[in-house]
Amino acid sequence: MLAKKSNNDIDSIQEKRPVTYTAPVLDLDPPTVTILEAPSLLASNGDTGNRTWDAALFLATYLFTDGRRFVQDKSILELGGGLGFVSVFCGKHLDARHVLLTDASEAILNTAKQNAELNGVDNIVQTSVLEWGTRDFDLVSQSEGDTVSYDLILGSDMLYEPRDFPALMSTLQDLFARYPKIQMLISSAVRREETLQSFLDACKENSFDIERVLMDPPPEKEQLGFFHSSFFEIHIYHVTKRSRLVTDGREFLNLMLNKKDNPTRSKACMFLTPDPGRSV
Repeated sequence: MLAKKSNNDIDSIQEKRPVTYTAPVLDLDPPTVTILEAPSLLASNGDTGNRTWDAALFLATYLFTDGRRFVQDKSILELGGGLGFVSVFCGKHLDARHVLLTDASEAILNTAKQNAELNGVDNIVQTSVLEWGTRDFDLVSQSEGDTVSYDLILGSDMLYEPRDFPALMSTLQDLFARYPKIQMLISSAVRREETLQSFLDACKENSFDIERVLMDPPPEKEQLGFFHSSFFEIHIYHVTKRSRLVTDGREFLNLMLNKKDNPTRSKACMFLTPDPGRSV
């Protein structure tokens, strides 16, 4: 018979303590981030925001190695940022100009504020409650009182439930409408292929262009820092918004191609067929 955990046992598991993460570099003084979190917390407890997950560690690895250009001197907005590991790292070591860490839980954001202070970046990293699918969020720099034009959205381990994707898509549509030049990097452990495919399909249906970043997690024994499990594959995707002109053009061409009796069909086919002698 399995013993049932007492409330005291659960409180002990969820008790936050400082955890220091070291960047993947051979250096006598490597960059570090210290986060107050509950490292023993399991996702099955239904409280995934109180610890740092592997996809966040992998995203930070990418930003530190190949993706620094996305962050340096940029204004960043993190969705579902939890306790703030990625946001704090961007503000502390990647020269982000401004970072707004958002999450649906005010209690979790209170700890995120402590983490920003703990790492000395509370002047760069700010927090705001943001529930996906709502339009009443206030994306304002609290320190200056001026509206910030964001360059990049970050997200990690956000793709747990397909039922949340419509609300997520609604929020992304709002953000890309507010900031037409914004881009997104999202990192996700592939726990269920069908869940990932549902997200990719949702992006396509909402006129987002999405491309996988070609970076594979190194085996655990070869990792130099930000150590993360290799039990699940972790994918990073780059998301941009297809311009309305391009979208309308594609819809028009598809319409022409699907009308067999349309005289412009053959011309559209010729337009879409690449010259065999030309490099594409």
